[in-house]
Amino acid sequence: MSVHHPLDPATGEELLAALKLIQDTYGPNVKIHWKTAGLEEPPKKVMVAYLDAEHAGKPIAPPPRWILVMYYIKHTPRLFEALVDVTNNKFVHHKELPREFHAPVDRIEMNEAAQVALADPAVKAELKRLQLGDTAVVVDPWDYGKDDEFEQRRLTQIFFYTRNPKNNHLDSNHYAFPLDFMCIVDHTEKKVIRIDHLPLGAQEVTTRHTGPRKVGVPLEPEYDHALQSFPPRTTLKPLQVVQPEGTSFKITGQLVEWEGWRFRVGFNWREGMVLHDVSFQGRSTFFRLSLSEMFVPYGDPRSPLHRKGAFDLGNVGAGYTANDLSLGCDCLGTIAYFSGHVINANGEHVKKNNAICVHEVDAGIQWKHTNHRTGKASVVRKRQLVLQTLITVANYEYIFYWILDQAGEIEFETRATGILSTSPIDPNNTEKVPFATRVGSGVLAPYHQHIFNLRIDPAIDGHKNSIAVVDSVAMDPDPKLNPYGTGYKTVERIVKTSGTEQTDPQAGRVFKIINPNVINPVSLTPVAYKLVAYPSQGLLAAKGSWHDKRADFCDAPIWVTKYQDRELFCAGDYTNQSSGGHGIRSWVARNDNVENEDL
Repeated sequence: MSVHHPLDPATGEELLAALKLIQDTYGPNVKIHWKTAGLEEPPKKVMVAYLDAEHAGKPIAPPPRWILVMYYIKHTPRLFEALVDVTNNKFVHHKELPREFHAPVDRIEMNEAAQVALADPAVKAELKRLQLGDTAVVVDPWDYGKDDEFEQRRLTQIFFYTRNPKNNHLDSNHYAFPLDFMCIVDHTEKKVIRIDHLPLGAQEVTTRHTGPRKVGVPLEPEYDHALQSFPPRTTLKPLQVVQPEGTSFKITGQLVEWEGWRFRVGFNWREGMVLHDVSFQGRSTFFRLSLSEMFVPYGDPRSPLHRKGAFDLGNVGAGYTANDLSLGCDCLGTIAYFSGHVINANGEHVKKNNAICVHEVDAGIQWKHTNHRTGKASVVRKRQLVLQTLITVANYEYIFYWILDQAGEIEFETRATGILSTSPIDPNNTEKVPFATRVGSGVLAPYHQHIFNLRIDPAIDGHKNSIAVVDSVAMDPDPKLNPYGTGYKTVERIVKTSGTEQTDPQAGRVFKIINPNVINPVSLTPVAYKLVAYPSQGLLAAKGSWHDKRADFCDAPIWVTKYQDRELFCAGDYTNQSSGGHGIRSWVARNDNVENEDL
């Protein structure tokens, strides 16, 4: 097996080697449902020593390559976690997990659930009631969520739609044609265990529907240009992004160098894109940067829709759902790509081609000043390096960007696009639905939130950092210093113990990640990165609700924890049908010292 940098993503060869060691422990007759496999990064203490030697140009042996695997014994609820040392072909640990834990969903499993649903007599009876066969039906499986602390079966909830009855095209927008029932499938037993009817108005409790389908007629249901009834616009002239002399960045394996920046690009099934060992102009800035989790809680409180709440990374995986960005117009200009590797349920390695694209953009003016005395202007353009990945999770697409500029700024941006997840409503109903919006005739879009958690492992001129909370406050009147009452100042507080912090626009609050051991010779203050956290609304689900219990990180916009290995995922390692209690709330409850510590 070839030698790789310790932070390089897992290769297909490494993933298959880990699966082989596991399968060999059971023999060929035990069938395994493979769930996930990816690089387990070395312990930080080991990795820091390796990187220090690498930066100094000193020889050092790389640590063993570890692959973390989740799998089930097929057709059983038995879930296992194995950490495999593929360098030495041995287990680091191998254990069966309690029944409360469930591995993420996968496409093969969801397709099986869809077929189970369509073959079920009760589902067939519902389709007959609606005067439909199954040839036009589109099945939309969702992770089950949680509404019962004693429910430990592995379940999925399935919503039903039809293709556009005017064209019955495979690419028609089925979300514009929701049906009025759904079902629950037991993955282990491969059977439908319940059918629920969905509300068709604003009523609190859904009654059983007995009549035929009430079909809405949306004005323009299609998103595919070829299927739309209105012609596309033709007014835009071509816009070309060209770099005749090539790009300004250099890529060596997974290492990227650009305008003083140096970092490694990682990829795994769960987080997708990860940045490692980030430095600027030869100075350490961040050890690791990643999107830790995202939660999409839906606001329709009525059964059975109350369960809708998706952890799109922990339940599905940004790596699994990453798009091939060489297709279409996802990236413009002169592009470089990174690919990754995952596994499927059958134990096959799957290459995720072009999952990350890298390119430069002109983002307008970086800085300008005109000397009004002479009329001479000085101006600098803002060149940015953009790393982009795009994932498709059922109805939604999410675009994630890491954006770096020439002044040392680094920004994370996320955009949501795609299609709304919809519910039916009687086309003739005129009631106000306070927790949803009508988006078409017979189509209701429940309110929902998108809450993201970014994990920052800082290394600002070293690994001993602190968090400073800085407010701008009015100065007290003072006949000598502030006689006119115009003065204001900043007040700084250092976070001492692990916990949460709130944004405060009225105080102009800013957060700084500082290194108290390194003083800026100009400002005479500790070197720092300002953390710009835009004030936004927190989780709206009630305290103590299942949404609240499971989504640890939604309590506050800023969480400060002392570093510990394997604390990567703020809602816990296993989010599918989770009960909560294994995420970031438990980490901050240790009340660790976080002043001048590894954060």
